[in-house]
Formats: sequence, structure tokens, C-alpha cells
Amino acid sequence: MRKKGMHRILALTLSGAMMLGMAGCGKKDEATTTAATTEAVTEVKTEAKTEASTEPATEAVTEAKKEDINVKPGDVIVHMDFEDGGTGKFAEYRNGGDFELSNENNKLKIHILRCGSCDYANQIYYDGYQLLQGAEYTISFDVSSSIERTIQYRGGQINGGDYHAYQEDNIKIGPEEQHISADFVMSEDSDPAPRMVFNMGIWEGMEGDPGEHDIYLDNIELVVKDVTNAQVLEGLPEYPKVNVSQIGYLPSDEKKVVVKSQTTETFQVIDTASGKEVFTGTFGPFSFHSASNDLVRVGDFTEVNTPGTYKIVTDVGETYEFKIAEGVYDDVYASAVRMLFLQRCGINLSNAEAGDFAHPECHTQEAIVYGTSEKKDVSGGWHDAGDYGRYVVAGAKTIQDLMLAYEDYGIKDDNMDIPESGNGVPDILDEARYELDWMLKMQDEKTGGVYHKVSGLVFPEAVSPDQETADMYLAPISVTATADFVAVMAKASQTYAPFDQDFAKKCYDAAVKAWGYIQSLNGNYEGYKNPDDIVTGEYPDNGIKDEIFWAASELYLAGYTDVKDQLKTYLDAVPIGAELGWADISGYAYYDLLRQKPDGIGEVLDDVNKRFFNRVQQLEERADAYGMMLETNYPWGSNMTIANFGMLMKMAANLTGDENYTKMAKRQLDYVLGANPLGYCFVTGYGSVSPQQPHHRPSQVAGKAMEGMLIGGANGGLEDSYAKAVLYGQPPALCYADNVQSYSTNESAIYWNSPLIYLLAATK
Repeated sequence: MRKKGMHRILALTLSGAMMLGMAGCGKKDEATTTAATTEAVTEVKTEAKTEASTEPATEAVTEAKKEDINVKPGDVIVHMDFEDGGTGKFAEYRNGGDFELSNENNKLKIHILRCGSCDYANQIYYDGYQLLQGAEYTISFDVSSSIERTIQYRGGQINGGDYHAYQEDNIKIGPEEQHISADFVMSEDSDPAPRMVFNMGIWEGMEGDPGEHDIYLDNIELVVKDVTNAQVLEGLPEYPKVNVSQIGYLPSDEKKVVVKSQTTETFQVIDTASGKEVFTGTFGPFSFHSASNDLVRVGDFTEVNTPGTYKIVTDVGETYEFKIAEGVYDDVYASAVRMLFLQRCGINLSNAEAGDFAHPECHTQEAIVYGTSEKKDVSGGWHDAGDYGRYVVAGAKTIQDLMLAYEDYGIKDDNMDIPESGNGVPDILDEARYELDWMLKMQDEKTGGVYHKVSGLVFPEAVSPDQETADMYLAPISVTATADFVAVMAKASQTYAPFDQDFAKKCYDAAVKAWGYIQSLNGNYEGYKNPDDIVTGEYPDNGIKDEIFWAASELYLAGYTDVKDQLKTYLDAVPIGAELGWADISGYAYYDLLRQKPDGIGEVLDDVNKRFFNRVQQLEERADAYGMMLETNYPWGSNMTIANFGMLMKMAANLTGDENYTKMAKRQLDYVLGANPLGYCFVTGYGSVSPQQPHHRPSQVAGKAMEGMLIGGANGGLEDSYAKAVLYGQPPALCYADNVQSYSTNESAIYWNSPLIYLLAATK
């Protein structure tokens, strides 16, 4: 049995897995690439931090018993004979190659148009089955090709990490049909979501691209041969029944506890040092929490304010330990900011600075302007997420959150152990400037437009940043990237003026030039779309009017009065709402306008005020027992959405002085720190239970989770094949898997950390 802190949540039944559809490729991350990983474990913290345990939520695990094995010899796990005239259940993946699928004479025909430059340049794959450790399987199929060539098949591969094969073989094929059959034993841990793969790209020994040709597949089967030594699949965890913030609370905080019980009436707060009960509380009435399918009750222990370490005990269970103390959030705040430093691109991160996440300079080569032979230096910036792409729209949200944290809460820390510490500028602004300097390089000198992103054509393997040596490409200029650039550069021209007038002017001039590009389009705006051969994060957004309004608003606040008469027109085009996401971003414009209340735009301010507080009220009315405002819609990156909602509430508190908004904001923070139905502190390295196997290449290479990352969290959409197999049928708030394969629930991102940083800054 796997150690509790390193478990993989596994599927419950084969039939459940077989019901699932094909793997979905989410809005941001990869479909399939080749990568490398080791199991990530959480680093033990120093005494100054809340120790991160290797014990996850209690697992409901039974010893492997033969009666628990849900397959038997002869069971057909995969069968595709193409007799229906279709192309089977295969999904398609291209990595520089190109092909077309069709059915010819009741066989699958793969018409290869281009072999690409790697073996998996052309790939078809199937998800929707499971492999049990110790079981023996037979894979078989018929294959032929119009030319002599080599292909690879994999009876199964891991669907994340290094994408290594459980079974594979390279075979030479030609015009004569062959019947291929091979037995293999699943020697690794049971996998509820492996992938059957056929790789048909370029192979060693092929003298260049052989040109167009056809490959035929038929009678593909995966059959159970022997289960004598098979191991039972582990079940889903049994999540804690009583939850609070695992980091703890300031003495002055409102403090809530949620119990999953209809009948539990009382709870006791225990001082863990003395073992004595210090408070007895009564839970409120029960309610149904539809997002987790639980009956829950909420208790209040706000009056417990003596510094110390505590736990809460009930008749159905108890919480993890937590602290009450001044400065209780200081360490997690510093770590969340420092995560951005560890994501820096283009510089050497020394062992002394970065420890296990040290690496030499990376991605310093000039990038190719897509579709041209032109090259440009765009070194620097932050790696966006679990991959090494750098994306303007994601960076803009992150920068805005940091600047607002500085402005709203007077953050002055200049000793956060980054290279710029001690230079007289708050480190939170130094960190934001590192991204701003990169974004200035992303502006096209001729037009003023801003390139959407820089990345390779495909996602890299799970290597350290310096080991991604493929050509970098500047994706085409986009309106969204340009408008976001205008907004943060205009704002930076104000924020940085007290520290560096020359830099402030440079930002202002760049913003004005980029605004000129937008004006030159005469309203003919189109959302960004990846060119066909770029498969890295797209960040598409066809709703561009909110970005335009944000850009115009920040320009006006920075002193560019030419946009004054257009503000109302731009505002009228923005959909109703107030959001803080990378795509729906109007809330930033509204908040900055309401904070600064510039003269001469009273009608705009009235409308903005109405929009902002209508959204706040709407969210307030949605709040459930956990204080959540998502109802049952837990999207990709739900923890970012939750933190964004917390930001909106805190913004409302800043504008009105109403402490009820502050309390609602704090409950969003409590949620991501452990007061949630899963019982996870979603900031890596903190709390009693935090994610240990994030979909994050530096963590995979280091063999442990980078500290201070806010993980994406529950995603009811089940947007990767591991989540589909493991979490099928689960309520949305429980759709999370701490597994490197689950990129749609277990990745991190800079713009997920930034609203967390804002909420933590508010506690300082």
C-alpha cells in the first residue's frame, strides 16, 4: 500500500472508467507530450511554519482480496474492429506532424501527410480503461502500411509526468498485413487512466520525411490474461468531516468550523499543548451543501483569541491542528510571493537562492517571430504555470494583483530573500517589475502591438527550465495582450513613479504606443487563436470589450485625457458583471476608477459603481455553508475563482468600510487554506495536508512540490483523462486528484497565486 502522504486516488470500478469519454484538452494545458517526473513529496517545514504532514485525508483502503478484483481472464478491456464504418474511439494528437483519419473497407486508415520531426509527431490515442498492478494482459491488432516504415504502439502509458510506457514496442510494417500480439504484466502501481497509443511520426533510420502514405489498423484488442497476482484498486479518500483553516487565524479574525453532519450539535476547542478544553460551541442548523452532496452545519468560535495551537473535536471527528497568533499568515504570504521568484525565466537561480529549484539561465535565445525569419530578444518574465510558456494576459493579471496588494495594504517588505531585497523598493514591486520588464520586450517596436505569448511550438518534456532548448516562438500580436499591456503599463507608470521616474515614463510611453495600435484597428477586434502548429496554452478570449475598457480606464487615471470622451462608449460595450480573471477582467477597471474617483466622468463612475456592487451583492447572496459563492460550478482553476471572489469582497470592504465584506473575503481565504469539503490546504508545503504531486515541471524534476503554489483545485468539468477515470460521478466540490496526471485539477499558475497574495497581504 502506498504511504498515505503519497497516495494516488484511484478509480472505483472498471465499469465506471469504461463509461468515460475521451480525454478533454482544457483551455490552458497540454494534451499529450513526452515528459519526465519523480514523485513529489512535501518538504518538511521549519518551526516558524505550520508543518506540512505527509498524511492526507484518511483513506478508505482495503487489503487486496481476490473477490475485490473486478476483472477476470478473458475480459475484453478494449475492442475496436471498425465494422461500423467509423474511426473507433481514438483521439488525435499532432506535434509537428499531420494526418487524417478515415475508414476504408472497415479498417482504420491513417493518411500521413507529414511525419514531423519526432516519433510522436503523429499520434492517435485511446483513454477509458484501467490497468491493475500484477495483472497480465494481451494486446493485439492487425497493421499494414503503403510503405515500409516503423511505428510504435503502447499497450498503456502513464497519462502525465514523463508519459512513460507500461508496455511498448517499435515494429516495422509494410504493405503485407501483420497480426501483432504481445503479453505484458502491469508491473507498476495500478493506473485507472492509462492511455493506449500509436506513434507514427519520424523514426530513427528514416531518411527524412517519406512523404504522404497510409497506415491501416484493425481488430485492436486489449484482453485480460491473468489476474492471479493482480492488486485491487484503492478507493477514493475518506475526506475529513470537520474542517477549518489549517494555517490558522489572527486573534481578531472571525473563526468558523464546518462539520459534515446533520445531528452533531456541539464542538469543543482543545488547546493541544495542555489538552484542555477552552471553549464549547453549538453548531447552527444543518443545510444541504449541493456542491459536495453533504449535510453540513457551521459553528463559530470567534471568541477564542488567545494565541496558541488548537484543534476542534466533535462526535464525528476532529480538525487538524491550527494556530491562533499575530502574524499567522506571514510565512505563507512570503512563500506565495517567493513562488513567483522561483518561476523567473532567463536568469541563473543559484542553489543559495533557490535550493532544489536552482537552475542555470534558461530561454535566453532570441525568439522567432512566428511566420517570419525575424528574431527578437524576449528573455525574462515568469514561467506561467506547470509549463515554461510566458503569456502576456496571464502576466497582466498577476502584475495587477501585486500592484493592488501594494497600494491597498501598504506592503513595504524589502527583505523577502530575492536578489532585489534591500534596494529600498518593496519586494512585491520588484517582483512585479521583473515581469513588466519582460512585457516591455513583448511590444512590437514598429506597430506598438504586443505579442500574445512566447513558447515552443509544443509543451516541453518534464525537464528543468534550462533543458528546454527548442526554438522559442513569438505568437502573433493579439488585441487582448495589447489591451492588457496598456492597462498594467499605465498603472505601473503611477505605482513606480515614487521609486523610478525613468521607468515610470517608459511604462507610460509604451502604454500610449500600444493604445495607438488598438485605435488603428478601428474596432475590428478578433480574439487570439493559436496557429495550427503551436499547441501551447492558447488563452483565447473573444470577449475583448472589457480589456479595451480596462486599458482606457488606466490610461485616463495615468493622465492620458484623450480617452475621456470615449470611456462611456467603451463601458457600454462591456458585459454586465465585475470579474478579475485573465479573460473577464472588468473588475480591475471598476475598482481603480472607484478608488481614485477622477474628475469629469461622473456618469461613468455612477455606472461602474452600480455594476461593481451589483456583482458583489450577487456573490454575497450565493454564499454557502463554507462561504463559497460558486454554487455547483467549480471550473478549471476553481481556487483562483474563489480567491478572485475574495478579492472582490475585500475591494468592496476597502471602498465602503463594511467589515461584513472583509469577513466574506476571509472565508474565501480560509477555504483555500483548508476549510473545504476535501480537507486540503491548497497551498503547497503548508497545513497538515497539502498537494504533493502537482502538475508542475520544476516540482516533477526536483522530486517534491515547490512551496507556496496555489493549486487549481476541484474541477467539476473533469477535463483530463485521469480526472475522468477517477472522479466520475463525484460532486463538483470533490472533483480533485492530487496526481501529476491531473493537470486540470492539480496544476499551479502565477495568476492563481496572485489573488492569494492579495488576500494574504490584507491580513498583514
